[in-house]
Amino acid sequence: MKLAFVTGASGFIGSAVVRELLADGVAVRVLMRKGADHKAIDGLDVEVVEGDLLDAAALARGLVGSDVCFHVAGMNAISLRGRGDVRRIYEANERGAAMVLRTAAEAGCERIVHTSTIAVLSQRPDGTPSNENDLAQLDELTVHYQRSKWLGEKKALELAAGGAPVVIASPSAPMGPFDVKPTPTGRVVLDFLLGKMPGYMETGLNVIDVADCARGHICAAQKGKVGERYILSHDNLRIIEIFKMLADLTGLPAPKFKVPKTVAIMAAAASELKARFTGRAPVIPLAGVRMALKPMWYDNARALSELGLPTRPVRETLRRAAAWFVEHEYAPPPPQKLGGWDAPQAPDSAPL
Repeated sequence: MKLAFVTGASGFIGSAVVRELLADGVAVRVLMRKGADHKAIDGLDVEVVEGDLLDAAALARGLVGSDVCFHVAGMNAISLRGRGDVRRIYEANERGAAMVLRTAAEAGCERIVHTSTIAVLSQRPDGTPSNENDLAQLDELTVHYQRSKWLGEKKALELAAGGAPVVIASPSAPMGPFDVKPTPTGRVVLDFLLGKMPGYMETGLNVIDVADCARGHICAAQKGKVGERYILSHDNLRIIEIFKMLADLTGLPAPKFKVPKTVAIMAAAASELKARFTGRAPVIPLAGVRMALKPMWYDNARALSELGLPTRPVRETLRRAAAWFVEHEYAPPPPQKLGGWDAPQAPDSAPL
């Protein structure tokens, strides 16, 4: 791999993919919208092509000479405000995906990695972790984010079936440094540091370090099978287990009050109503609460065996995320020292 084209480099996962590529000595070209926030990749040695996902000319410029394309960009909003937002999420996640992947195939890329999401997979009734074969039916998905990503993944699979060298990466809940916006998963750590977690829901999620997730994308380009989906995930944890780890790391108290699901839904509905009057995003998105009603647990066996996905301990991931937020003044220092977020740590398995 000599030259990689990356979309979504201003985002959490996309910027991590850029860092991993540069660490490997790969030249990187990124697509950035005009006026986009470059904070996540400030100071990195990348070539910037200005344009958006539906800009055919910009995509053609970016893909000239690129041997690998990482399509990481997308709109990941859970709560949408009005028809304009709904239209934009399908333009980004369905039409944009089709445009990027098709252009990359026409440009002769040897591998094309499409970043999807575990949110398009169905949860098993028995509570066991879902795997790559558990793709939901479209009519099962009620959130526009899920539906738009499902449709984007469908475009990717159609192109792969037609001979395009497309591999699908499905991240779970990445956490770690450089979550500049921050993402909904990053807010779990940040809100804990800020004392904004008085209670918790009886649910769970799968956490992976963002650097390991990014490395998984590169492994997918190197070793992934065309037309296959790979879940980039690590540990399945109850949300209270995550808070207890954070409490142990920081010296801050873990929330003790378990919020009944009916109360969480009512609070989210009230938050949505308030958002309509203020014009701001709801503090508690109703769609997000509905998605979290069941633990979002996944099986990463395929990525481990076929890609060699690296997975460092979640405790270390949480420490890195918290330390980065503190160092960059998103939150005050906790009672216990966190150490440096960029201190080298040995993962459970070495990256390939």
